Amino acid sequence: MAEESESKAQDISEIWREWLTQSERQFNAFFNEAMDTETFARSVGGYMEMTAAFQRMVTEGMQRYLAFVNMPSRTDVMDLGETLRSIEARLARIEEMLQIAAEAVDMVERSAAPMSEPFRTRRHPGLAFEERVEAVPEELRR
Repeated sequence: MAEESESKAQDISEIWREWLTQSERQFNAFFNEAMDTETFARSVGGYMEMTAAFQRMVTEGMQRYLAFVNMPSRTDVMDLGETLRSIEARLARIEEMLQIAAEAVDMVERSAAPMSEPFRTRRHPGLAFEERVEAVPEELRR
């Protein structure tokens, strides 16, 4: 009994598979034949032209509407973004040039000898020479 139900199940699945394969072949043959005609090519071409014209009309209508309500269109926003990118690039170049100039100034300042205070030439008239020598700091007595 079990073998008989298994063979029926296999037969049913085999019948189904065969029907599906034949149906697919028939559909493919029909549509290949239909798409191979000049009429089909003209109708698809007309549909594509009609779709493109409709899309242009919608785009133009949307731009007019956005201009009417004083809002930017997609192209306006794209142009604004491009302008902003060019400004940012110019600003980056300016920042880079300023950084190079600042580094050059820093190097010049570091290479210059540190300026010391000038020597004091006026002395108190009441001090003797020895007292004046003692008043000079040790670093300067060389």
